[in-house]
Amino acid sequence: MLKKITKNISLLSFGTGISMFLGLVRDILIANLFGTSAILEAFIISFRIPNLFRSIFGEGFSDSVATPVLSEFKDDREKLFKVGQNLISLSAVVLLLFTALGMICAKFFVIVIAPGFLSDPYRLSMATSFTRITFLYLFFIGLSVNSFSILYVLKRFFVPSVTPAFLNISFIVGLLFLSRFFEQYILVACVLTGGVLQLIFPFWFLRKEGFRFGFNPKSILHDQTLKRMLKLFPPRLISSIVYQLSVVIDTILASFSQIVGAGAVAALWFANRYVHLPLALFVHAICRVAIVDFSYYHSQNNLVDFKKLFVFSFQNVIFFIVPVSVVYSFLSQPIISVVLMRGDFDTQSLAMTSSALFFYSFGLFFFCGIKLLVNSFYALKDTVTPAKITAISLAANVLFSLLLMFPLKIGGIALGSSLAAMLNFFILYRILVQKIGVFDWGDTRSQFIKVLLLSIIVVSVGRLLYDFLPFNRYMKALIAGVSCFSAFLMGGYFLRLKQIDFVKKWIFDRK
Repeated sequence: MLKKITKNISLLSFGTGISMFLGLVRDILIANLFGTSAILEAFIISFRIPNLFRSIFGEGFSDSVATPVLSEFKDDREKLFKVGQNLISLSAVVLLLFTALGMICAKFFVIVIAPGFLSDPYRLSMATSFTRITFLYLFFIGLSVNSFSILYVLKRFFVPSVTPAFLNISFIVGLLFLSRFFEQYILVACVLTGGVLQLIFPFWFLRKEGFRFGFNPKSILHDQTLKRMLKLFPPRLISSIVYQLSVVIDTILASFSQIVGAGAVAALWFANRYVHLPLALFVHAICRVAIVDFSYYHSQNNLVDFKKLFVFSFQNVIFFIVPVSVVYSFLSQPIISVVLMRGDFDTQSLAMTSSALFFYSFGLFFFCGIKLLVNSFYALKDTVTPAKITAISLAANVLFSLLLMFPLKIGGIALGSSLAAMLNFFILYRILVQKIGVFDWGDTRSQFIKVLLLSIIVVSVGRLLYDFLPFNRYMKALIAGVSCFSAFLMGGYFLRLKQIDFVKKWIFDRK
């Protein structure tokens, strides 16, 4: 069981890794051309607004409701495709309505999410204009993401993982070759092109699997499985709204440049990109593979394997995320300097972005752990509990951020989010134990201590190499990075870390 799950996680991570690499190239180009300028901040606001609705009607619905329910039909492809067809059809109608509403109310949304722009008519006007265009992206990506739930049940994990790469490809091609034609509208043009490509790719693969698209209103109205999904969705809708409010709050606070500094919205966006990288590369892969089996075990009333899978998944989160958290806390400024500092991305941009990344590093492990915990509740068909706890976390986020943003500026906003995530994580875990019983953690504690201590030692040496080697920043980063990675693998081998031991056996013991 665990070997098959690991294979699917690896496949999903590989596809995501392709997208993440292209996303890195995209961010380098954006930072070089726009720095943390008003144009980039206007674009970030315009792109964030439709993405808020995407997370609700796309990933929010797909991950928490559609995938767990559709997993019940993983042995009945005909039923899976029938319900999936109705799901795609209903999604198209809902997304079309919200897209039209968003284009009409664009200025209102901008003012709500970035009230600091009211003091700058130029940024407000640009953000409004951009938002009317980027809302079209919601329709394309919403349909694309809802198709992923069918592909997950079919165990076709690579296609959903690599689909986001098309958005990054669109940005790279547009910024390199077409920016002089579109000028300040190049970013929104890339978003639209990427959205169309992200819709075509998974739909093409679904057709290859035998799925046929169609619109049958009568079938939609009488689909009992679809009705069951819609009954499960309201608590998840609340949870998504509350979660996205935390993102909105960070953006609202960052828009007050007179307090946290000019360019804070863009700096926070860049820092969030690095927080999202390990989430997308490792944790989303782990959770999206696991939730299918979580849901199946729950339907079979098999809590023993449910708990085993949870512990196994959590150990993978520890192995991948703890080292990244340590890297971000020790090397936030060198990372941002090497990757982004060129062109219009100046020393002020560097200071703000690295400060945000440093304080986000303290919450990264908890952001990732929350994802696994929440998906466990969704597999149990419990969408209410995560919504309630997210609301508590939101209130804590507001309080912490307001208290910390004055002394720590943009770093205070990031630290507020990290502290709120810690609270969210511990409450969710306590409730999950009450719900399904105590977990047998085995050697998880010793594995955590080994990974943490090894990461601190290795990254400390890497920081010394970066600070004292007599080369340019790129060569120093290369030497320090290769040294840290090699030392971590060797140290992990001698400390008998499970994941490294598994890879060794997978490579040398295959028959």
